Amino acid sequence: MEKLPDYLEFFGLRDHPFRLTPDTKYYFPSRAHQSVHDVLCFGLERGEGFLVLTGDPGSGKTMLLRLILKNNKPDKELALLLSPTLGPKELLMAILEDVGLPVEASRTKDYFFRQFRDYLLKLADEGKTLILVIDEAQNLPLESLEELRLLSNLETEEKKLLQILLVGQPTLGQKLRSPELAQLLQRITIWERLEPLSYEETIAYVQYRWHKAGGVNLELSRGAAKFLYQTSQGLPRQINKIMDRAVLLAAAEAKRNITWRHLAHALDSFGIPYKRPWLSLLWPWY
Repeated sequence: MEKLPDYLEFFGLRDHPFRLTPDTKYYFPSRAHQSVHDVLCFGLERGEGFLVLTGDPGSGKTMLLRLILKNNKPDKELALLLSPTLGPKELLMAILEDVGLPVEASRTKDYFFRQFRDYLLKLADEGKTLILVIDEAQNLPLESLEELRLLSNLETEEKKLLQILLVGQPTLGQKLRSPELAQLLQRITIWERLEPLSYEETIAYVQYRWHKAGGVNLELSRGAAKFLYQTSQGLPRQINKIMDRAVLLAAAEAKRNITWRHLAHALDSFGIPYKRPWLSLLWPWY
């Protein structure tokens, strides 16, 4: 297949509006995203000990997480673990390494626990609290999740020494509801689920990112708009993936109007199955 030209010059853009990397300057404050953002920020600021955020893959959890961490307050220290598949001891070691403490693998788990406790007490003396964020937390074994419960017991008479934010796919919720984690489940004070965009929000999302990248107005036919929502299911990552390829294909044809056919060709290139809109049989431009 002949290599397609980039579309920035053709559409007069200064940036690619539908890149997959979560860039906070492209954050779209949908009803669901903004509500979850405000609740989590409030919970972290108030000192809640255990918070959970779940959502389907591609729903925008990482974008939201980056935005929350970007606006972190000075009295909060951060530790971030990504997609951990670690046992209890390895989990403690990873946390210690992330906060910059020396780790000797030959030491026992109890030693690492005491080391971490002392670090939290030192932070408390400085008027600070540690926020431990674990992304893709559904990958944690049950025994490691239970270890987090034990860590959450670390507190003074005045406040929690540690706040834990678990972020993951819906399977995280299934794990947290396991009988083995009944005590941990009781500790969770804030649990938010990130819902996909509505049809109206999907179209607004596309135009929002287009304008952020320097575009004036992206011409999206009515049929294309409906087809995009149907095939993306309102998931931002899927919207970006489809639209980036569709806009590229339109530019290769020197077309400024995005139709359902551009979206269909994009889906074909990714091997994603779809149902052809029946109105396209009557009106090709639909």
